[in-house]
Amino acid sequence: MTTRTSSADQPIPRGQPLREAVYERIVTLICSGEYAPGAALTEAGLSSTLQVSRTPVREALLRLEADGILQSALARGFTVRPLDVTEAGELYPILSSLEALALRSATGVDEAVLDQLRRTMAELAACVDAVRRWQLDSQWHDLLVSLGGNSKLSAMVKRLRMNLSRYELTYMREVTSRHEADTQHAGILEALGRGDRRKAAELVEAHWQQGGRAVVRWLTHS
Repeated sequence: MTTRTSSADQPIPRGQPLREAVYERIVTLICSGEYAPGAALTEAGLSSTLQVSRTPVREALLRLEADGILQSALARGFTVRPLDVTEAGELYPILSSLEALALRSATGVDEAVLDQLRRTMAELAACVDAVRRWQLDSQWHDLLVSLGGNSKLSAMVKRLRMNLSRYELTYMREVTSRHEADTQHAGILEALGRGDRRKAAELVEAHWQQGGRAVVRWLTHS
């Protein structure tokens, strides 16, 4: 049996400002599902786990609260915000529009990027682990957004995906069938392969809208 190594066990990299490294590590912990919706995060606990002082941890937690990922909890520090059907219904249409905008803004499609998309899609289709599937899905969509060549747009999408990670990971753990999503990915890639960026944008928009509706239905009936 394979044992998953916690992201918290890995040393904080020192090649970047500590506050940014701590923020990114906490983001990774949340996005990997190690802190599920409703989980408590404290300065003291994270400082001990990550082996850093409390100052960069405090800054990271406040930043994540501003991002909408965490909420303050009296006497408990912070908690990962719980799943909320209204929020999901609001966020997915925004994501669908932003990714479609990225593809409509693309001036071309690099063959190297297409190859990366094909390889990632093949690995994604064969993957059954929810966390790894989410990571691969994020990589695949990051590649799509990169085609737009707009760093501000990419940053907005990354932040939105981070917010939605708690929905997607929980959903993927409980709803294991991903055939429809994989088929939609193939359609988007096929359109890009023939240079039809407009069609690819329409398909990616429909992909996220349909995915959002599925998550909302699941939340409503769970």
